[in-house]
Amino acid sequence: MELLAKSGFVGYIILILSIITLGVFLERVFSLNRFYRKVKRHGFKPEIRKIIESVGTQSIEVIENLLSIKGSMIIADCEKGVSFVRLASSIAPLLGLLGTVIGMIEAFHNVAGSGYNVNPAQLANGIWTALLTTAEGLCVAIPAYFGYFYLTNLIEKIELALKEDMEEVLIEVYGDRIQKEKR
Repeated sequence: MELLAKSGFVGYIILILSIITLGVFLERVFSLNRFYRKVKRHGFKPEIRKIIESVGTQSIEVIENLLSIKGSMIIADCEKGVSFVRLASSIAPLLGLLGTVIGMIEAFHNVAGSGYNVNPAQLANGIWTALLTTAEGLCVAIPAYFGYFYLTNLIEKIELALKEDMEEVLIEVYGDRIQKEKR
C-alpha cells in the first residue's frame, strides 16, 4: 500500500483498471468455459435445425444468411467484455508512461526550485515515482494481454464448432440441393 501511495494518483488509476480488468476477465473465463463445455456436449445442431424448420422451403441462400446472422449474434455475445481486456492491456502501459512523465516533471521541478543546491534525494523521489508507475502499468498490461489471447482462443473454438455444425446440418438437410446449386 505504501508503494501505491508513492506512485500518486496515476497508481490509483492503474489499480482501479487492474481490478476492473480482473473482474471482466474472470467473468468471461467462467462464462465462456461453461458455454464451451455445453457446446462440446450438445453442439449447435438442434438450434440450427429449429431455424431451418422455422423458415420452411426458403432458398439455401436465405437459410445460410439466417444461420450466419444467428452465428454472428452468438459470437458477438461471446465477445462481450473481451475488447475491454484488450483495451486494458493497451492503456495500462500508457498510464504507466504518464506516471513516468509526471514523476520526471516533479523531479526536475524540485531540482529547478533548489537552484545550485541540488539534493540528490529530490531527484530520486521523482524518479522513484516514475519507475513505480511504469512497473505498475506493465504489471497490469502483461497479464491482460495474455488474458485477451486466452479469451480470443476460446471464442475461436466456439466459432469453429458453430461453423462445423452449420455445415453438417446444411449437408444433412440440403445435401442434394447444395450440390446441384454449386454446379
